[in-house]
Amino acid sequence: MSSLSKNQYTTFYSMETRWYDEDMLGHINHGTAVAYFEDARVRHAADLGLKPYNKIEFPFIVASMRLEYLKQIKHPEELTVGLKISRIGGKSFDYQYGLFVGDENDPSIECFMTLVCFDFEKQQTVPVFDAIKKELNK
Repeated sequence: MSSLSKNQYTTFYSMETRWYDEDMLGHINHGTAVAYFEDARVRHAADLGLKPYNKIEFPFIVASMRLEYLKQIKHPEELTVGLKISRIGGKSFDYQYGLFVGDENDPSIECFMTLVCFDFEKQQTVPVFDAIKKELNK
């Protein structure tokens, strides 16, 4: 997958770095970047009317996640996570994310995530929800 500029994403969430997000080299730790993307995923689900803290109404499993670190991020910074649903299959879908510093148009970090829709009671995959399908055409 290739880098997207900020205007190619459909949804945005603002965040701030925190003092404890830095590692000993003085840049944002790779694990913290994952937390930024996860926070955006949960906020997006809530915005779609899904209930991210109720596994019966928000049954997704992260099947894969790949991050590409393009630029260092130092604290303190205002961040924006851009996201878009980039693919929908029968029972899975992909998010593409970009983490932007300030007013920059090119991402500092990109994330590609595949989620599988899952029924935890029946322990089986289920079709992708309509709320997700609607987002693909934004």
